[in-house]
Amino acid sequence: MTDQNERATPSPASDPTGGVNQARRRRLLTGTAAGAGVFLAMQAKTALGVTKCQSPSAMISGNQSPRPGDGHVCSGGRSPGFWVQPQHFPYWIGLSYPTFSSGITVCSTGLGNVSPCDIVNKGTLVGSLFAGAPGATKGIWEVIMWPTNYPTYTGANCTGTKNNTDVFGGKGQLLRHLSCAYLNAAYFGSASQDYPITTQQVIDMWNAVKNGGLYCPTGMTCGGGGMSADQIIAYISGMYDINADVPNLCKTV
Repeated sequence: MTDQNERATPSPASDPTGGVNQARRRRLLTGTAAGAGVFLAMQAKTALGVTKCQSPSAMISGNQSPRPGDGHVCSGGRSPGFWVQPQHFPYWIGLSYPTFSSGITVCSTGLGNVSPCDIVNKGTLVGSLFAGAPGATKGIWEVIMWPTNYPTYTGANCTGTKNNTDVFGGKGQLLRHLSCAYLNAAYFGSASQDYPITTQQVIDMWNAVKNGGLYCPTGMTCGGGGMSADQIIAYISGMYDINADVPNLCKTV
């Protein structure tokens, strides 16, 4: 099920930003901040469902109240519940979505969950976007859908007892939200919207924290500080304009 903000599913040709038109140009802070290691929660969303966004540099440097020109109203992007739904695949830019062996749709009941065996083509693989990621041969859609509870079976071809398995080695939630951030950055940049993280920064975040390190934006001195993996998850997910539940998906045939 989706939340009340997603009652109406937009057509592929429509704008999933809800008609909130903002400037595309991104004002990212790249100044230095000695000893910067302060992580701040995202500012509250306005009544219009948009966020006073801050770049990763602004978040790390502690600019809770951005100076004029440093922060601006922009799109906080869509959550995993949006990106996994097949009717939203037309919004995937820069990454390939999966194809299925039969029609897949959001369930009207709790029955008929989709299994990995229903996937014919995985689309973009996790390992091709995030180098060295566990579960590298799974698709980006799969890590968004099943970050910590990937369905595995005791028998061949998804038969036998179903088990929930962590195939992403404890990094599933990080990979899930970074994948959404990549899709948000690619879509909102191309739709004359604005998103405070670039696709390159998403890759840089993964490379910095995948082995337990901290992320410090290029061009910034963090003085031994920066964002941990958990802080990156909180930063990305705290911006989502729509926090939709990940739905049960059903086969129509």
